[in-house]
Amino acid sequence: MRRDDPAPHPTAGGRRLVARDPGAIGDVSWVELFVDLLFVFAFLAVTTLMGEHFSPLGLVQGALVILLIWHCWTPCVWLGNVVHLDRGVMPPIMLGISAALLVIGVAIPEAFTDRRGGLPGPLVLICGYLLIRATTMVVLTFVRHRGEGGRRSAVAAWLIFVAGGLVLLASALVPPLLPTTVDAALVQVVLFASALLIDSLILVVASRGGWRVVSPWHLAERHALIVLIALGETIISIGASEGLGVDRPVTSQLAVGAVLGITVVFALWWSYFDLAKVIIERALKASAGRNRARVGRDVYSGLHLPMIGGLIFFALGLKHLNTHATPRSTHPWPSGGIAVLYGGVLLYLGALVAVEWRAVRLLGRGPLTGVALLTVLLTVAGQISEVQALVVLVVATCAMVVLDNTAFRQRHRQLHESVESENIQVGTVDPRELFVDLVFVYAFIEVTAVMNRFPTLLGLAQGMILLALLWWAWTSYTWLANAVRHDSTVVRLSTAGIMTAVLLIGLAIPQAFVPLPDSLPGPLLVIGCYIAIQLMQALIFRQLVRENADLRGTRTRFVATAATIVILLTIAAVELVAPESVTRHPAMTLLWVAALLVQYVAGYWAGGRLWRIRLVRHWADRHALVILIAFGEAVLSVGVSIDDEPISAPTLIVVVASVVALGTIWWSYFTGIDAARIALGAYEGDRRVRAARDAYTYLHLPMVAGIVLVAYGLHQTLAASQDRHGALLGHYTLFLGVALYLLGNQMFWLRIFRTVSRHRLIGAGMVTVLAPLTVALPSVVSLVLLTVVGVVFAVVETVQEGDPRTRRPART
Repeated sequence: MRRDDPAPHPTAGGRRLVARDPGAIGDVSWVELFVDLLFVFAFLAVTTLMGEHFSPLGLVQGALVILLIWHCWTPCVWLGNVVHLDRGVMPPIMLGISAALLVIGVAIPEAFTDRRGGLPGPLVLICGYLLIRATTMVVLTFVRHRGEGGRRSAVAAWLIFVAGGLVLLASALVPPLLPTTVDAALVQVVLFASALLIDSLILVVASRGGWRVVSPWHLAERHALIVLIALGETIISIGASEGLGVDRPVTSQLAVGAVLGITVVFALWWSYFDLAKVIIERALKASAGRNRARVGRDVYSGLHLPMIGGLIFFALGLKHLNTHATPRSTHPWPSGGIAVLYGGVLLYLGALVAVEWRAVRLLGRGPLTGVALLTVLLTVAGQISEVQALVVLVVATCAMVVLDNTAFRQRHRQLHESVESENIQVGTVDPRELFVDLVFVYAFIEVTAVMNRFPTLLGLAQGMILLALLWWAWTSYTWLANAVRHDSTVVRLSTAGIMTAVLLIGLAIPQAFVPLPDSLPGPLLVIGCYIAIQLMQALIFRQLVRENADLRGTRTRFVATAATIVILLTIAAVELVAPESVTRHPAMTLLWVAALLVQYVAGYWAGGRLWRIRLVRHWADRHALVILIAFGEAVLSVGVSIDDEPISAPTLIVVVASVVALGTIWWSYFTGIDAARIALGAYEGDRRVRAARDAYTYLHLPMVAGIVLVAYGLHQTLAASQDRHGALLGHYTLFLGVALYLLGNQMFWLRIFRTVSRHRLIGAGMVTVLAPLTVALPSVVSLVLLTVVGVVFAVVETVQEGDPRTRRPART
């Protein structure tokens, strides 16, 4: 994402491996980010696995699955450090790895306990794992291991892989054959752990052989992103305590727990991204040769694992706490819940201390203070209520951050100043913005939950209204973040407030139109938080006006627009306290539509003068990331829809077809975003602002809406428990969601390039025609057919028009 080349890469296409240039800064490709979306679901599945088997053995099993997932992710990172995963022959290979990852995520609930009526879950999990490991090793062996030392280390790595794979297969095949007098579960765990420990030796052998770190920045950025993904899984666990898309009352205790939980997550995010990330990245850059490979192995592949594990255990603790906070919950707060909650944070901070020490021989005072405080307070937390224990955890982690940025900051002031200046010079997406986006991931998931709760046309319309509400909150923040500095106190506090408000909106979204008994009024909570977001964005805009004298004349227009939406939503809040006959009337939905129309029309009318594009690359990357967020929500919908079913051959077909279908529509956008960014940069002045407003703020919404509809359609058509009406609506939503996405994509290209892609228009038309023609087919068959159509059109477009990344954009 950091590259800003004047033209697309000339070797984006072709049938070969494109090696990474050691002299270049390096970048994280969008293909890698797409693959990382699969790990969100995998981490959630691990948390669910441990939650359902909350015992010492269950926690050990969860830790082993975390290690298995890490062994899937790490080879992909090292592979991306050597070759470009978005060029040459690698994209289809990575698509296959993505499908295998989703299979692993679906099989995680059966990692140690097979469900009857399907394929053996442990064996499916292990086969998916071995397929990923073997694929990455084949490519790495072909690219890197040359010369005598390289061949020797390659042979040793393959011998270790075969040995570990055999032991891992034995862990799935041997326990069912043991006599009842033998503890089969213990044998399975021992074999599973032994296999993963054997497999861990591959990285040690590689770092001592011919292995080298080609791009230090790429390696550092990939591990920073996986930390963000684990933080995102924690945020989702805060709201999805009883499962994704499950109706649960939003009690005051649950809301307080959510606010406290995200506060701790923010403190943990700060402890890594404020200083530690840059310190260890610079240490890696300063080393060379085999020493650099060892630093990368120890600091990143080794010590980042307990950090990720700590975040997942913390998410497990939050999940149990919030489950206990619902009035209808039958899950008692387990005796070890506090230990898991605090132990996850302690593991994360302890690993962070080890990371800084291994990288630069620095004992971070902030993390050490946090470890000391939590160790002392752990005994106190076990004697108070769950919410009180979480309050104590918030106080301890926030104290760590405050001390690290006040009393302890004098020691690192010069380094902090260089870090801040480097972030300003680079001009890429700030980690704080990525953290905000993680909260929107959860909110997008809950939009689909609204539509699943009411599988009717009215329910779909209400879901789209809530999506438009969230989109305006996100895009307004994006405009402001692109134009204003990120390091001021007002911006930081407003950002934290916006994240909290979006999280509460996500909690209340399933009840935005029809509240549940024993719950806070969902409509009032959504409206109140949205108004709060508008007010906090007004604070950021006030600072922007102070820094830009040419915007002073537009302040009144901005305030008038914000005031109009606040007034309309306030009226809606007053109406929603009326009797049920009034609150459930369709006219209430029209009131929401009217409020959004005022916001969108006023924003379009004022956008040409109200906003400025300070960094084109930042602007384009922000919108590409939100498209990725929508795809992540679709991936989660696939996993959730088949999560409760035994793994069978049709299930595996559905998983592979879903990933390939999502990959084809993903390809239609991400192969052209670099050219679109360059084209946007070619505009000047107000023309650039208007192009950004039209192509990104407004025309990206249909694409996001299309992906959300695809997610809903996948869930409805694949869930075995759905009735005929829900499956029928899901079928049409799936096909028409793809058509809407392709049309939105074409309108985006038309606004930026003034060109029409006949392939995408024909594809949208064919998908629309196929919707009624395939309605009588089984859901698996219709999904496979849709996937085949997507693959055919992607291949035909690439063959006839060439890879978009190899073409210089037309003059605007």
